[in-house]
Amino acid sequence: MIKLEDVTKVYDGGTVACSNVSLNVAKGEFLFLVGASGSGKSTLIRMLLREEDVTRGKIWVAGKDITTMPSWKVPYLRRTIGTVFQDYKLLPNKSVAQNIAFALEVLGRPKAVIHRQVEQVIDLVGLTGKAERLPRQLSGGEQQRVSIARAFVNRPPILLCDEPTGNLDPATSVGIMRLLDRINRTGTTIVMATHDHAIVDAMRRRVVGLESGQVVRDQAGGRYEQEELVE
Repeated sequence: MIKLEDVTKVYDGGTVACSNVSLNVAKGEFLFLVGASGSGKSTLIRMLLREEDVTRGKIWVAGKDITTMPSWKVPYLRRTIGTVFQDYKLLPNKSVAQNIAFALEVLGRPKAVIHRQVEQVIDLVGLTGKAERLPRQLSGGEQQRVSIARAFVNRPPILLCDEPTGNLDPATSVGIMRLLDRINRTGTTIVMATHDHAIVDAMRRRVVGLESGQVVRDQAGGRYEQEELVE
């Protein structure tokens, strides 16, 4: 579903954000990207979205080489990728339902289809009965659920999450991760950058560790920190 081959990103001024990163993410996989601030996690996600161009190397997303993709095709690429960020990026004057529907309206979906899919995804994320509330009437966890609903309403095959629990307390974070796990079990591939040790340790999914832009660990069913081998 996602493949990186010797990907390097050097910013103007010489800062190396990613260095010779090679990675394969299978369809339906749930992968955590971990590492300190500045390790390259967010840069990697931005490159998958073509918000940043690679300096060297190749990236394939859903079978397409996005490093050579013409700019006019990038919006079509992004329709196949849902995105969830630390800040919820909700439209403040639109209701829960309107925020979610907006993602389908820009694709030109019929009103009847929009209404049906919005209702379904509101139930999925646990916001039944709150469709008409504005973002300011919701808790942080509820706002993130709206953000996830908006990212998933078009049923994208890939969901990219950059610190989605960064602004949430531990108990609320657990609920968000249960939701992402549920979405992953529908077949959606999820790549999530996080600093949250507890979440990674509890989920026990594939963990890719980054350090100074390089992959230093790739472990199935891993913990946030490298586990020590006991003799």
